Amino acid sequence: MRQPTFASLSFCFFACFSIAQSPEKPALTKAAVEDLAALAFERFQPKGLAIAVVQDGKTLIEVGYGIADGDAKVTPKTMFNIASCTKAFTAALVAQQVTEGKLHWTDRVVDHVPEFRMQDPWITTHMTIADLLCHRSGLVTFAGDLLWYGSDYSDAEVLRRMEKLPVAQGFRDQFGYQNLMYMVAGLVLERTTGRSWEDLVEERLTKPLGMTSTRASAQRLEKDAKRAAPHIDGVVVSEHEFTACKPAASMSSSVHDLASWIRMLLAGGTLDDAKVLDAAAFAQMWRPHTILGGGPGGANTRDFRSYGLGWFLSIEHGKKLVEHDGGMPGFLSKVSLLPADSFGFVVLNNANDGLVNEALKAALLAAHAGEDGKAQIERWSTIADRMKKRDASEKAAREAKRVVDTKATLAPDDYVGRYEDAIYGPAEVSLEADTLRVVLLPSRRKLHGAMTHWHHDTFRVDFPDRFLPFALFRFEFDTDGKVAGFRIDCPIADFDFGALDFRRVRAEK
Repeated sequence: MRQPTFASLSFCFFACFSIAQSPEKPALTKAAVEDLAALAFERFQPKGLAIAVVQDGKTLIEVGYGIADGDAKVTPKTMFNIASCTKAFTAALVAQQVTEGKLHWTDRVVDHVPEFRMQDPWITTHMTIADLLCHRSGLVTFAGDLLWYGSDYSDAEVLRRMEKLPVAQGFRDQFGYQNLMYMVAGLVLERTTGRSWEDLVEERLTKPLGMTSTRASAQRLEKDAKRAAPHIDGVVVSEHEFTACKPAASMSSSVHDLASWIRMLLAGGTLDDAKVLDAAAFAQMWRPHTILGGGPGGANTRDFRSYGLGWFLSIEHGKKLVEHDGGMPGFLSKVSLLPADSFGFVVLNNANDGLVNEALKAALLAAHAGEDGKAQIERWSTIADRMKKRDASEKAAREAKRVVDTKATLAPDDYVGRYEDAIYGPAEVSLEADTLRVVLLPSRRKLHGAMTHWHHDTFRVDFPDRFLPFALFRFEFDTDGKVAGFRIDCPIADFDFGALDFRRVRAEK
């Protein structure tokens, strides 16, 4: 759910595979990577961390640090959920179908998935396969993600409800990071091939590349798989088991297996005589489709940040950087490539710590360029300290807004009932042993809890999902003074709880 960046205006990138690393720049050594990784682990103290680096077409190093689960140590073969790094695999599967003439990038989505609908009929009619993969659908970042996160909804049900999501920005004009569109891309693949997306990933990508442990979802891992447990604030949490939206973020892999994926990408689509992708596929996946602009970097680079198909694009030391991040509760992943130098790496951690991944990215790129990688670790360590203080300050400020010595307008019984959000679905407020409780029914496993009075007609709910901050449920009233509905304040970048508008469902007489 988190992402870096990237851009390049060259459409002839595939020539980069023949460009050798400049002779005056010494190659990165295994010892240098170990020093950087050890320093990052010491400074950030993640629960577990795994890294693999590919240089000049070969795996330079694979290493693991810390705890995977219980007493088990992280090794290069430990399995992690790679979250949105899955998107590159989905884009590659689509590219294969284009190569075989079974799909075209300009195909209309409705010609393959007739029940596909956007709120705007014109967008519904004109959305193409390429549009699905480059975050220009007109939906804002993360719109609709509560439809699949922790819910029991199927892809078909999410697709049905997606039609009501507001198109809040320009179609093919503005960037809005989207998981639902990758779900739709998976449906296109299934309709085209007659195979499930999960089977396609394992049969057409991971198996040819010798990624023997990688699975399309956690549910498909062997019982004895050496897997990392997700951690938040040092505490083990339940791994998210995808029901819907698997093509966006469900894959499980290791740095050992992902090193093969990176080697294939840097070699132009072939690994050990296995041809997976062709030059035309890279020409589409690794060229800018949606401009991001802004963000970090100097004036000569930040305006060229963009998104291809399944990959972020930017400029690093004057060269194209191809990369993607992934994040699910307790897991964060990063894959970064410099195709011109045949250099790339993957970083996985099970501590929900995106800053250690960013620190290692900056350090490895700096060291590869002959600069001081350790200085980057220290710089990001300082940033981490600053961000922890900021987060603590924001939490304190939120709690300070509580108005003391107030009480709810109505008796507890008057808040009890069934509520409905037009897009998300139903919720229920009940009274158990003098305590109000709420459950968002589609996500009853994750989104429920006791309602404790906060102030006025607002109640605090601490969801069992440690990934989420505490939520404030604010009840609203009609002109007769009866409860009309509620809104939710749960400030987290990954989900827009504020978009939910639950209205009370009155019992029919």
